[in-house]
Amino acid sequence: MILVIGGGITGLAAGRTLASRGAEFLILEREAEPGGWCRSIRSGDYLFDMSGHFLHLSDPVMRDWILRLGGVSWDTVSRDARVFLRGKVTPYPFQANLHGHSRRLVARCLSDFAAERIRDAVGGSPAPRNFREWLVRRFGMGMCREFFFPYNRKMWRTPLRDMGYEWTSWSVPVPAFQEILAGARGETRTGMGYNPSFLYPRSGGMGSLVRTLAAPLKDRLRLGTEIVRIDTKKKVAWSAGGERIRYDAVLSTAPLDRLVRACAPVPSAVRLAAGKLRWVKVLSVNLGVRNPAATLGHWVYVPERSYPFFRAGFLSNVSSSASPKGGASLFVEKSFPSGARVDVRGEIRAAVKHLERMGVLRRGQEPDAAVPVMLDPAYVVFDHAREGAVREVRERLARRGIFTAGRYGSWDYNGMEASMADGIRTAGAVLRSVKGDGA
Repeated sequence: MILVIGGGITGLAAGRTLASRGAEFLILEREAEPGGWCRSIRSGDYLFDMSGHFLHLSDPVMRDWILRLGGVSWDTVSRDARVFLRGKVTPYPFQANLHGHSRRLVARCLSDFAAERIRDAVGGSPAPRNFREWLVRRFGMGMCREFFFPYNRKMWRTPLRDMGYEWTSWSVPVPAFQEILAGARGETRTGMGYNPSFLYPRSGGMGSLVRTLAAPLKDRLRLGTEIVRIDTKKKVAWSAGGERIRYDAVLSTAPLDRLVRACAPVPSAVRLAAGKLRWVKVLSVNLGVRNPAATLGHWVYVPERSYPFFRAGFLSNVSSSASPKGGASLFVEKSFPSGARVDVRGEIRAAVKHLERMGVLRRGQEPDAAVPVMLDPAYVVFDHAREGAVREVRERLARRGIFTAGRYGSWDYNGMEASMADGIRTAGAVLRSVKGDGA
């Protein structure tokens, strides 16, 4: 029997794969409903996702797999992302849309970007040693000081010198010099980056995908059940309620550090490696408001330190079903170090105050609904210890029949598509380990 720990989209995709192969399996999810951070929430007339979740597809195989699930009517949405900086709203990405800022700022950004390209052309320089150096080499100091440094410090809550950069090269677009110049002249550069368009359910929020994934699993998906102990030698797991479950292999989507704490015996090197894993948590404050003063596309990046959140999103601009006519379903996201204490009520007040300051809410406007969601963990921190620590944990656990998948099981920067693909791929690996290559 294969035990799947976690009923988020990774575990559900793995379960669909195991079911299609005729495997015996059980998915255990500690929450009262499946989906993990991809659930949706209804509050009065407003619909919220747990945070900003938009389905970006780049793999044709996964696109076909998702669309063939049925059960969800998808809209294809052209991204409308923006940047709010120095009181101005410009199109995303910042580096390709400098027009609208002061001539001095634009000139500094252009000259520093050009200096880095000249450096590359005349022989380059040593490879970057960290994320900070990578940003400067790609964009120049001007853009880094205006946008990249403050935004990433707000998001990662980690010195950028302490982070690697291999994880981000696919997600941060680096325009050609001609594109930078065109953007500075006011020719809006759209469609850049990995997510120029995305899919979103016509109704029901991203939770519609969760419900579709879970529907055929039925009694193989058990909710409200948390695994707290795993005997890796006897291949027995125990739930918080004391239930004893025998297994042949485990597919876990739980955060790696929590999984290691539940496992015994494991080598001390595995526990030491798990102790090196770092992350940030994110408070997503979801607000339902009537007749806001303005909404800013689908989402807007907010790099300035004087604003507490690093991103604000407007779900009702993506799906009209998210709010009543004339209203808006929106969210703001603020990250914290993993161990930080958070005054949630205070953060809600700060979110309202600064949305008013941005011109999104009217002066003195109070939301009809306020639904805070703490995502912990939210983002994995790619510090210099991460790669070796993750490899140590995953390889050692796999030798004991415990396979890991998904954003937190792989301890990676996976979006929804990559998380589901990892669940499918890992389900195949687990079956091969249990039944042999002919499975």
